[in-house]
Amino acid sequence: MQMERKRHRRTAEERLADLEAKRQQTEAKLREQLAKIDEQKRRLAQSPAVRKTQVENQKRFERAVQKLAPDLDHRHFIAIIADAVDGGFDADALAERGEALLAEHGKSRRGRRPRSAVGL
Repeated sequence: MQMERKRHRRTAEERLADLEAKRQQTEAKLREQLAKIDEQKRRLAQSPAVRKTQVENQKRFERAVQKLAPDLDHRHFIAIIADAVDGGFDADALAERGEALLAEHGKSRRGRRPRSAVGL
């Protein structure tokens, strides 16, 4: 004759511990999935098309800065930005004005550029 095993009832503490372990496993899986998404976003941000756009925007910015304030350097711009942040600003209005200034002053010069005297 076989001996019947008694049914073991789990205590509330055991059930809580199981639920906590399950929560930790779910969080770990979620962290892995978020890391994969972040990696995909990083790879997309480094695509050649995006990089080309960023380089062009940087060049437009530098050309506009040279035309608007040729005697200022990075230290001046940081101070100007800090003053604007401290004084409060309307981001949308600044973005519109900045886009207009970039369109006006950030365009590359058309046509053939003269050779520099150094290269001759």
